[in-house]
Amino acid sequence: MTLSIIIPVYNTEATLPLCIDSILSQSFTDFELLLVDDGSKDGSRAVCDRYAEKDSRVRVFHQKNGGCSSARNKGLDHVSGEWVYFVDSDDVVLPGGLQTLVDCIREDVDIVMAGFERSDEDGNIFYRVEDRITTLFDKRESLSTLYERYEKYYDYLGYCWMRLFRNRIIQKYHLRFDTDIRIKEDSLFIVQYLCRSNGVTVFTLTPVYKYCMRKDSLMGEYMREINDSFVDPLFSLQKMKHEIASCFSPCSELVFIANEGIWIRYHKLLARMRKHGISDDGLRRKMESIVKKELKFGFFVRKKLKKIKRIMQGWCSERKICRLCRTAA
Repeated sequence: MTLSIIIPVYNTEATLPLCIDSILSQSFTDFELLLVDDGSKDGSRAVCDRYAEKDSRVRVFHQKNGGCSSARNKGLDHVSGEWVYFVDSDDVVLPGGLQTLVDCIREDVDIVMAGFERSDEDGNIFYRVEDRITTLFDKRESLSTLYERYEKYYDYLGYCWMRLFRNRIIQKYHLRFDTDIRIKEDSLFIVQYLCRSNGVTVFTLTPVYKYCMRKDSLMGEYMREINDSFVDPLFSLQKMKHEIASCFSPCSELVFIANEGIWIRYHKLLARMRKHGISDDGLRRKMESIVKKELKFGFFVRKKLKKIKRIMQGWCSERKICRLCRTAA
């Protein structure tokens, strides 16, 4: 059983050695480590080259800056392992993490997912699940559970670094990350993968990964301010819905769940605009156009108005901020 581990690297000279060391010191050793330097301007390039010289399992690729998705795609073009695992260069894999993932692999399983822990910039852990329960999902459950994390499965998040993927499925369908989307591109890739696989997922809550919250990360930047990637989650959810609709019936419950995901995210974005005091009619209209196009508004609202209101609670407490809410009412 061989793994290909892909790490996109961009200006993480300070955290990269700890990340790489956490992988090279794993008890499971049958892997290749692909470091993709995405045009770093600090000393990250030298760090990558230094590790490649010390350990034959490490391979390095340098490219012009194209973003995280571009770097991951570069790695996917060169993987040779049976399974693929993604790691972010400012995080670490917990001791025994790779072995935990590998132990969950079965003949009928196409995706393995495990738990994680979160820490702040000082290394203080503020989230960790101790329950070691293992669950098996089929394709339909795997897709629907991606949208239920706010209510039932907080741990079942749409991040690639929580999952192992079969390389043969990735290469057969030439699955790659969408380079036009910077936020929630992980979830889109996962949905595309699930729709083309048998969809059986092993889900263990055993933590294998430490996700380090940093203010200077891409996600930290996204959460602090309104930037060019602000509407990316809606674009991603829109594409996710189209993937699900092509895999199942356009009238299936899964498509409706995907619509709910668009609706919830729309109100989260409105709440962020309100929090930051942003009044941008152009941005608001762009978001509204996606929602109106995807939700087939009359049918959607009539069928599930009560559930929508319950989900919206907390995201749109001031209904006057949302013209679509007034339309729904």
